[in-house]
Amino acid sequence: MLLLLVAFFGGVLTVVSPCILPVLPVVLSGTVGGRARPWGIIAGFLGSFVVLTLFLSTLVTALGISADALRWGAVALLFAFGLTLAVPALGHRFERLAARAVPQGGARGGGDGLIGGLLVGATLGLVWTPCVGPILASVTTLALSGQVTAFAAAVTTAYALGVALPMLAVMAGGRRLLTRLPALLRNLGGLQRAFGVVLALFAVGMALGVDRAAQSYIVERVPYVQNLAFLEETGAVRGQLDRTLR
Repeated sequence: MLLLLVAFFGGVLTVVSPCILPVLPVVLSGTVGGRARPWGIIAGFLGSFVVLTLFLSTLVTALGISADALRWGAVALLFAFGLTLAVPALGHRFERLAARAVPQGGARGGGDGLIGGLLVGATLGLVWTPCVGPILASVTTLALSGQVTAFAAAVTTAYALGVALPMLAVMAGGRRLLTRLPALLRNLGGLQRAFGVVLALFAVGMALGVDRAAQSYIVERVPYVQNLAFLEETGAVRGQLDRTLR
């Protein structure tokens, strides 16, 4: 229970740290679009992050593709989603395709942005690497060695939930701000297009490795980030982690 709690709060601390800056455009994209988009982003992130953390090596072996190929797929998906926000005609076409892909309630799911949110959230799970502490690093090591245990799954889920809840709060707060500021609400279409352009530029930056370079720079140069894992460095946590991994 101690490790689960620390993993959860470790996820929360990650979101409020400078480490999130390189992936912030993906999170903020959930403030515009359909009402269900934030929930789609969170669900997509939780699913992809947990599955990829625990089974990445297995998937890579089974599918015969490299982790870099998955990253390039994420880059392409983010760029395409940015275009659907930046170009309204493409957005409407995507919503129609999404509606056809969901047999029951498809039109509502597409119009509310749920499908697009799921895709963006799944992509975020692929590229999420900010400030991983000792507990999640140990779980990742276990997974890479083929030892996927109930403990590893529980800790990964706890960490992902810790990340997801503040992200949902950020998106919900952004939407509430839009509804309370008439000037922003009147220009919602322009704001959505601006987010789309930012998201597409973020995808280009990922293709050039800017996100990884930024994360490395932040971790190396910002002392606050280096102390982010203080909860996981305590003697009680270290002792329980060592006993669990034996």
